Amino acid sequence: MYTSPETDASNLINMALSPAQTATIASTISPVRLGTYLAATGFSPGATALDIYIWNALVSGAFFSSLHICEVVMRNGIAHALELKYGTDWPWNAGFERTLTAARKADLQQARQGISVGSTGKVIAELKFVFWCKMFTVRHDAHVWNAHLRSAFTFLPFPLTVAAARTMLYDEMEALRGFRNRIAHHEPIFAYPLDEHHARIARLIKTRCGDTAEWLTQWEVVTAALAAKP
Repeated sequence: MYTSPETDASNLINMALSPAQTATIASTISPVRLGTYLAATGFSPGATALDIYIWNALVSGAFFSSLHICEVVMRNGIAHALELKYGTDWPWNAGFERTLTAARKADLQQARQGISVGSTGKVIAELKFVFWCKMFTVRHDAHVWNAHLRSAFTFLPFPLTVAAARTMLYDEMEALRGFRNRIAHHEPIFAYPLDEHHARIARLIKTRCGDTAEWLTQWEVVTAALAAKP
């Protein structure tokens, strides 16, 4: 079983600090930034702002590894559907490009800049998460999803229609996108529905591969980090 610092999060959160050390650290982090944590509710009576701050950081780090797998799985599923429709060089397909909004067309053009035709994997790695999320909007049903949604995401719940299943994927991805951006910018996430986001990651991965979802449970550290809540 994989172990990490998050596994011992309780020990890290409950560090013994002198009043002078606490004041120095709080000044270094900044009183304005810690204000959110001073006002936080739903924690044990003895939890300090620094305790909550540490826990928030550890949970954020734990989530990021699970989000990593989720994003890779989902973008690969979307890329598979695009390949079925437009061929292996879909990032350079003019027909595909015409289906995109101006913003997403700009994302695609930027991602493939300096990359030669035939290096689709490199373009996939360069495309932003928002690009993949917006592929689940209704504008792509006729071009991609009506024919290829269940080929790319084999384990979607039945008997959902293509439109309902695609909408579900969009909503789940968008919820995670906002959450992921909070983490990336080192913002507080303790007020977010953390258990639901944890379950959401698993649900999305399962739509493409049950084995990958099961593999994630063997090493993810979100569960342990959440359990260490001060």
